Amino acid sequence: MTNRRWGKILELLEKQHSVSVEDLVLTLGISEATARRDLQAMEDNGLVVRFHGGARIFDESSTEKSMDIKSLLDVEPKNKIARYAASLIKDGQVVYLDAGTTTYNMIDYIKAKGITVITNGIPHLQRLTKRRIRTFILGGFVKQNTQAVTGKETVNQIRGMIFDIAFIGTNGVHQKAGFTTPDEYEAEGKTMAIRQSKTTYILADKSKFNKLCFSKFAELDEAVVIIDQKVENFDYKLIDYVIAE
Repeated sequence: MTNRRWGKILELLEKQHSVSVEDLVLTLGISEATARRDLQAMEDNGLVVRFHGGARIFDESSTEKSMDIKSLLDVEPKNKIARYAASLIKDGQVVYLDAGTTTYNMIDYIKAKGITVITNGIPHLQRLTKRRIRTFILGGFVKQNTQAVTGKETVNQIRGMIFDIAFIGTNGVHQKAGFTTPDEYEAEGKTMAIRQSKTTYILADKSKFNKLCFSKFAELDEAVVIIDQKVENFDYKLIDYVIAE
């Protein structure tokens, strides 16, 4: 229940950059004391910065939100996509799992046996090994906020591998720019993973559409996109997509 409230608070901050205690009381139907406790706890966890009577998001000026913040946003659409994506993995396959919250959520839904997973997601490692899934973690520089392994060394390792299936996260799906992400090194890794995979799926909930980030990593026709639902003002004829059911 607490995590769900925190997610709703972060979604409000996404829209209006700051919230007051009064906003939270009216919008979430909680007491002023609960709102203040939530903001204090969220600040203690590095999610928001409090000011007198309210709070703003901790990293609103950074290029990309932290894994902690992302894990609280759009939870239901991400889980819907993750569950469907995991069902596509077949026994014995070599699977590339990109860093990110939706690919992380996939792990609990994997039912295929005898697979090998290659990932650049540090949080993924613990969950994969707990599931006793054969796992290879890529080496390189660890990006602090997303906990993704990136860099030239990472790209070179991917270049020497072949994947049966790859699942790639994205920060933006744009009609003209294609698939984009804020970090150029992460973009290089995503590009190489797509190139080295026989089949690629890009996981994109509705919040990613019509958004544009700094680094392009693929054209719209280079992968199948798994979505939770369609959004307005996007021409879906431009992509090969499947709606997660």
